[in-house]
Amino acid sequence: MPISSLDKADIDRLNQQALACLVGNRRQARRLAQMALAAAQRQQYARGGAYAELNHCWLAYYAGEAEPSCEALGAYFQHSGDLEGGMEVAALQGAYASRRGDFADAEQHFLQARSQAAQIPDSLHKFMLYARLGVDALNRGDTQDGPRNFLLALDIAERFGSPAHRVNSLSNLASSQHDLGNDEDAIPLLVEALEIIGTQKLKYQQTIVSANLAMCLLATGKPAEALALVEPFYEWPEEDLAVRAFLFCIAAHAAILLRQPESALQLLLRAEEYARRGQDLEEQMHAWLVRGKLDLHAGQTAQALASLTQAHSLLSWTRNPFHQQQILRGLSDINAQLGEWQAAYGYLQQYQAAYEASSKSARASRSLMRNLEKEMHSLKAERDKALELQAARETENAKLEHLNRELAHQILHVNSLQDSLKEQAMRDHLTGLYNRRHFETCLNAILHEADADAPVAIAIIDLDFFKRVNDTYGHNFGDEVLIQFARLVEGQLRGSDMLCRYGGEEFCLLLREADSLIAAHKIDDIAARYRQLLIQQAPHSLTGCTFSAGIAEYPRHGAGRHELLMRADSALYAAKQAGRDRACIADATG
Repeated sequence: MPISSLDKADIDRLNQQALACLVGNRRQARRLAQMALAAAQRQQYARGGAYAELNHCWLAYYAGEAEPSCEALGAYFQHSGDLEGGMEVAALQGAYASRRGDFADAEQHFLQARSQAAQIPDSLHKFMLYARLGVDALNRGDTQDGPRNFLLALDIAERFGSPAHRVNSLSNLASSQHDLGNDEDAIPLLVEALEIIGTQKLKYQQTIVSANLAMCLLATGKPAEALALVEPFYEWPEEDLAVRAFLFCIAAHAAILLRQPESALQLLLRAEEYARRGQDLEEQMHAWLVRGKLDLHAGQTAQALASLTQAHSLLSWTRNPFHQQQILRGLSDINAQLGEWQAAYGYLQQYQAAYEASSKSARASRSLMRNLEKEMHSLKAERDKALELQAARETENAKLEHLNRELAHQILHVNSLQDSLKEQAMRDHLTGLYNRRHFETCLNAILHEADADAPVAIAIIDLDFFKRVNDTYGHNFGDEVLIQFARLVEGQLRGSDMLCRYGGEEFCLLLREADSLIAAHKIDDIAARYRQLLIQQAPHSLTGCTFSAGIAEYPRHGAGRHELLMRADSALYAAKQAGRDRACIADATG
């Protein structure tokens, strides 16, 4: 779609799609964000431009780039009263502060983000917040709050996100369990994530999930399986430098255990380069830890001590229990080999204390995970039951509202659940148009209120040879045709008109205060524009598309919804029989 043809709704949609792609396809996210920003600047649409810049800031974070200035963005969202945008700016600033080890600054930003999150409904923006809060909690050594936030992110992913968001949450949960030594809990989560990746073809998430699973395999004494798992991703198109550094650290560690020192060195050099370019302190520490293991394998005990000492110096930045124990145990063993018994004993004591604390945290985390899963399952069941009661008995509103307040207090996610579920029930997920059920409900009300002197026209539109488009260009291109047609028709309607996706490639158009001749002129105008519309989706493009339509007028052709729709459908059939690419008006005689 040309940038010049994008309106504000299109720009908002692009920004939302870019946000959705951040966790699973950052190349696509960057493309969408660039389109949204260019269109917003052309339209002088400040809100659209602000959210496009926000998506660019997240892309810079994942790419390991220097922290961009967010002051102007934060000021814009504050001035406009946009709590969702303000929340995400604060989350982004907290993420950068956490990555550079400034936990006091990160805490202030995350407190601000939490405060704003409590005032707005759940969304993918809140998914981003909970995911970052989980990572920050683990970096600070909070083994309780980390999994809790990842579970909240998973809940939002299941309701508002895509399979990619679920994979992201499962991977984060698994990583937190591995760090605590719960590999038996982490591995099934990662296997589930890889199954989703396989069925949904989410290739951009394979790197991190495979690396996390390889890390668990290393911890359980399976270096050959771990190395085989990560080898296919050495030249994989992964933009996140921290993920690449992590993958090559895992690969180098596995190669050391398999007695392949030359291969391990080459892999480690790549890990160190990615960690340095990405400014990621945790992976720099990880690389020093692996270098110490490689030095020790080569018999360079003094050099191994220096490498592990460098790793130890970065422990003040992260309190990751898994790396902490490996570093302390390694320093104890090396000092013992060098005859530095006092130092060895000191590090051994620290290791023992860390191990006991980690074991205690692991047990607590495992129990917390079980309890939270049960709690959330119970709360979801209650919420579903409450929604069913609401649909059947409006008199139960007081009880439902009380229950919703309880749910909001427990899991922070149901402030606007009713509105969002109603909106989802009214809309077609692909085009954003009203769906058939909502359209027919509205049509009943409109006909009931219609003045006999003010006719209402409806037209059922069927895109010609649509199956051929799907068979020739694929279903993704077919979806793009439906979306572009919907946007085209929406742009030609008055505020009182209504368009819905009636089913498949069929649409239904309602025109108030319009007879069948006015409707036919409108349909002819739309048909002419549709023939000229250039539909593009790499590598395909298509133009010269046509549709057939059947038009019926109330009350001339029918006194009720069923009769009117039946007459319009019969007219559509006549248009198809007459050769398609035309509109027919229903026969007044029936």
